[in-house]
Amino acid sequence: MSVTLESQDLKFEISKNGSYKVIDKQTNMIWRSNPYIPRFGSATIRTEGRIHYLSLDNLEISKIDGEIRLICKEQKDDLSFHVKLLDDGRTLEFSYDASENVEVENVRLLDDGLWLTDVDEGYIIVPVREGLLIPSNSGRAFIRMFETFAYEGCHMEMLGIVKRKSAVMITWHDPYVTAEVRSTLNSAAAQARQILSVSLDLKKTARAFRMRFLGEGDYVTIAKAYREEARRKGWLVRWRQKIRETPNAAKLIGASNFKLWHCLDRRLDYKMNEKSVTVNWTFEEAAEIAEHLKNDLGIERAIFIIGGWIHRGYDNQHPDILPACPECGGNEALAEASKRIKNLGYLFCLHDNYQDIYRDAPSWSEDYVMKTPDGCLMKGGFWAGGQAWLICSKKGLELAKRPQNLPEVKKLFDPNAYFNDTTFAAGLYECYDPDHPLTKWDDMKYKQALCKYTMSLFGVFGSECGREWGIPYSHFFEGLGGVSGRHYHSIDPSSLGARVIPFFEMVYRDCIAVYGKYSYDYSRAAEYVLHHIIIGRPLHYHSWDRGLYWKKAPKDELQGWPYDSSCFIRADNGWAEGLCLIDRFIKNTHEILSPLHEITAETTMTKHEFLTSDFRVEHVVFGEDVDIVVNKASGEFGRIRGYVDYVHASKMGGEVI
Repeated sequence: MSVTLESQDLKFEISKNGSYKVIDKQTNMIWRSNPYIPRFGSATIRTEGRIHYLSLDNLEISKIDGEIRLICKEQKDDLSFHVKLLDDGRTLEFSYDASENVEVENVRLLDDGLWLTDVDEGYIIVPVREGLLIPSNSGRAFIRMFETFAYEGCHMEMLGIVKRKSAVMITWHDPYVTAEVRSTLNSAAAQARQILSVSLDLKKTARAFRMRFLGEGDYVTIAKAYREEARRKGWLVRWRQKIRETPNAAKLIGASNFKLWHCLDRRLDYKMNEKSVTVNWTFEEAAEIAEHLKNDLGIERAIFIIGGWIHRGYDNQHPDILPACPECGGNEALAEASKRIKNLGYLFCLHDNYQDIYRDAPSWSEDYVMKTPDGCLMKGGFWAGGQAWLICSKKGLELAKRPQNLPEVKKLFDPNAYFNDTTFAAGLYECYDPDHPLTKWDDMKYKQALCKYTMSLFGVFGSECGREWGIPYSHFFEGLGGVSGRHYHSIDPSSLGARVIPFFEMVYRDCIAVYGKYSYDYSRAAEYVLHHIIIGRPLHYHSWDRGLYWKKAPKDELQGWPYDSSCFIRADNGWAEGLCLIDRFIKNTHEILSPLHEITAETTMTKHEFLTSDFRVEHVVFGEDVDIVVNKASGEFGRIRGYVDYVHASKMGGEVI
């Protein structure tokens, strides 16, 4: 026995064992459920103090008012599942209901469904940082979880799947969803060398997801479709609106990110003993560096960020940030630096943090700290200031609003931009303190409120990494574009056989400024620079020598080589000739990326493709008028067969590759 839902574009058919297939009539493509076990999914529930694991393979099926209802025969009164064909005729909505006497631990749906094989010319799109394309013919076996809004999880509430040019978009709207991508090799289930599949794990408030069958298309098609979803959720807030509300946000268009991370670097050990205190830059030196960038290098557009300005230095004694660290010059010197840097036309930004608190902070109180389910304090990372503990976001907002915190920073230094660390980077948390409990939804709400409050004081606001829920409440993300000169922090794309694609640029490009984060080796950064040309974003310059670096640069610094990862520190007869290595790299790259961003910031990426079989040559189009080909191959390209079309003679001499 089977039951069907059907429209002009789609046919869904399910059997009583839970297995199903979907026929996309637009492309005549058939998509199927779990290839390993014939079932709809699985669930773990708790009733009367007992835990039950349910394999959803023995179902009662009915069709009422155009909706299919599925009931597990083992727990008839506890769970019901629903599949509905929406009015557009191309979208299926999967959902479930639970009775009041059952506690649902988790429900696993899709359950290795919509699978691909190595011969399907297919892939799965995961929106982690810029975007990850995982092909179905990589020859890699793995299982990878992508928790919604977690660190290097799904940074948008979606997945995409393409099979022989037939595209599907999977969406949800709940932080309690975790996506799983699984690859198996040499499976008899489909007589294939490789099977690539997806599952969704739904917990707590997560009760539904949707599959929209887009017909013929690719990841660009999926991005365009998801952009409409983002608009519907209210998260697609474009530059024109943000600049109208915050005129200084226009200064981010074409602006490179210059950051002095640790003006004061104070290090503690595990016993909270002070190991070292180092002044890397005084506030006077910070202002002089900014003036050097403007006056000597001709950098017109910049956001200049200072970290380690707070009373005991970077990642120390939060939330007690004032007075500014005396070793670097104190309040008066920081106020003067703010004036000098803003007078350059730059955004002057201070780095702060309302996620972490330290035991040696004068304001330390366990009342501020999130609690685990068993009542313990929730640990954060071990940073420069020792062991950090995680502030409940409701309390973090209260701390930020204290007279001695953000209001006093505004009064003393008047920065025209502000950066709250970790707000977007950390996953959404739960707090079990009875005095300030939090769900993930609550955590999002209070973090958005913190962003909104910070913007009300300083105007331009940004935070670490970036999540789509933060787009309406911020102007820049620091870390979404890359980490330490790489695409990811902990993900190794090669372990998944995956490729990085600029998916974010196709959805949210015209909404926010995006940068990478952390230091990297400028003399080995060619591919990282080329990545930024592909995404059309200015670089972050976070690697500096102590003090006024250009005045003490050694005479024998590397000069760089053509056809090499050091090519962007070269300056033979160029605009950066005679400069130190850091300045050569800044000048060479800023002068490419800043104007590129200026002419493309308010457009989306409308096309992206790989032009060679090794994926080293990429073609992108921004809007309708900006067309770019980027060649990442190493070696003397003009002599390598297959790359001759991507080498051009420059009118100024030499080859452009």
